[in-house]
Amino acid sequence: MYSIFFNNRRLELCRHNGQPCTRRDVVVEALDAFRSWEDLIVSFQCHSNWQHLVIPVDNPGDSFTQLCNSFHVITAAGGVVTNPQGDLLMIYRYGKWDLPKGKQEDGESLKETALREVAEETGTEPLQLLNDTCDKTYHCYNYLGDNVLKMTAWYRMTGCSSLTPQAEEGIEKVEWVPRNKLEERLDQCYASVAQLIRRALLD
Repeated sequence: MYSIFFNNRRLELCRHNGQPCTRRDVVVEALDAFRSWEDLIVSFQCHSNWQHLVIPVDNPGDSFTQLCNSFHVITAAGGVVTNPQGDLLMIYRYGKWDLPKGKQEDGESLKETALREVAEETGTEPLQLLNDTCDKTYHCYNYLGDNVLKMTAWYRMTGCSSLTPQAEEGIEKVEWVPRNKLEERLDQCYASVAQLIRRALLD
């Protein structure tokens, strides 16, 4: 399953032999209904009533790479950070609960970016990576007339210190959120972040 989020709307590529989806908010379209990947993107952006568009393809991985080539791609990284009690580190910015993340700087590995951004945005140190693997989310937005695709690599981490929100980045609050309180916070998250948290901690 490969997805790009446009705010809270989702464009997904899946295999032809996947289970048919019967949810009311899902629209399934054949790839040959579009002239090109660019046409697919424009059509999805224009059809604001499409909350979740599914395109069955033969090879989702290869097709997703081709789709991504239609965008200007920037890379970022962040952390899914828990403390010894299992609480999740979350930030509140621009009216949404989110996870700490930021753009990759020149010469940095994605792991280095993730550790730096979490420390800067939340003030928590020291941080420890739990493993070398990461999950990824893809979010599209329009900047100066161009479609920009932000790929964010997410690393599992642990931390436990006191918190200081990075006000100059618009962060109003930083909190350790207990797992039994996460569901109510997810309603105030972007869809891509909510999906990531569910996959990492709740499923």
